[in-house]
Amino acid sequence: MGCWYTRKEMALRCAILYTGQTLAFCVAGLIAAAIFGTLEGAHGLAGWQWLFIVLAVTGAGLALIALFVLPDYPDSTTGSARWSMTEDMRKVAAARILADRVSTSEGKAGVLQGLKLSVFDYKMWLLVGMNIGISAAYGFSNFFPSIVRGFGYNNTITLVLTAPPYIFAALGSLVNAWHSDKTKERGYHFAGPIAFGCIGYIICLATENRNARYAASFIYVGGMYFSNPLISTWTSNTMGRTPEKRAVSVAMVNVLGQVGNIIAPYFFVESDEPRYRLAFILMMVMAMIACISAMGLKLYLYRANKRLYRKATQDGHAYQPFVYIGYKLKDAVQAKDVIY
Repeated sequence: MGCWYTRKEMALRCAILYTGQTLAFCVAGLIAAAIFGTLEGAHGLAGWQWLFIVLAVTGAGLALIALFVLPDYPDSTTGSARWSMTEDMRKVAAARILADRVSTSEGKAGVLQGLKLSVFDYKMWLLVGMNIGISAAYGFSNFFPSIVRGFGYNNTITLVLTAPPYIFAALGSLVNAWHSDKTKERGYHFAGPIAFGCIGYIICLATENRNARYAASFIYVGGMYFSNPLISTWTSNTMGRTPEKRAVSVAMVNVLGQVGNIIAPYFFVESDEPRYRLAFILMMVMAMIACISAMGLKLYLYRANKRLYRKATQDGHAYQPFVYIGYKLKDAVQAKDVIY
């Protein structure tokens, strides 16, 4: 998406993409409830087998459609670009992304060069820390039905009750991303909702009242998923010096971020159910790691942008900041709005 949208357009687009993941957790419970209620034992197959079939066929079908519809790059003629874009439209689309890039000094680079640029860039490792932290902080996702079942509901009611917090999270992530683009700020829009989500964890630790704990689920599910899309956005914004570096960086942040998903299941131990006190404490710790990494990146970028501005002023070059913030650098009145 970084090849199609400028930095100030990315957050909302990423949020729309990530909304699919958020709503998947919501719809999964409803689909499971419907399948187990209607297809259990049909044609000699168990409900869980039908669930696998329905989800696999749907996912594979949509993937095949996307393969032939999605275009590759603005200047390419693949997918829907063959009939939906003229040559002039492709040139404009490619030119506006080139103009928005932090730097064009490195020109084209191979994948190995992109890997080298990413690995030796401090920003990428802060982004990895953010992703590991938040991935572990929403480790409740795979255990959310078990958490809700601990409130004393039957299986069907449990599956239905898992949906509303994720609907709230999906809508909130769109609003947070839209505001992030509008104000041209990333760090506070990432760390703020996570800190808000930790309030939900604290409520779950402090009370046994099931109504309060279910209400708290809206806070922690919403808080974590409001922030989630901004990782890909921020990675694309700050690591887009060349398309190769951006692609490698996004891939590495996502792959290494899976460490959070690997360790999170170990937070939920059988002896700790149904309250899962240890899990909520550890998820809160990982959430704080994500927040600290985000604030570290914000500070790093603030200083980097000041250096870029001084250098641009001295050399007489155009000032191209790494990422956007909601205010101009103190003495960069004539510069392009910069966002962190």
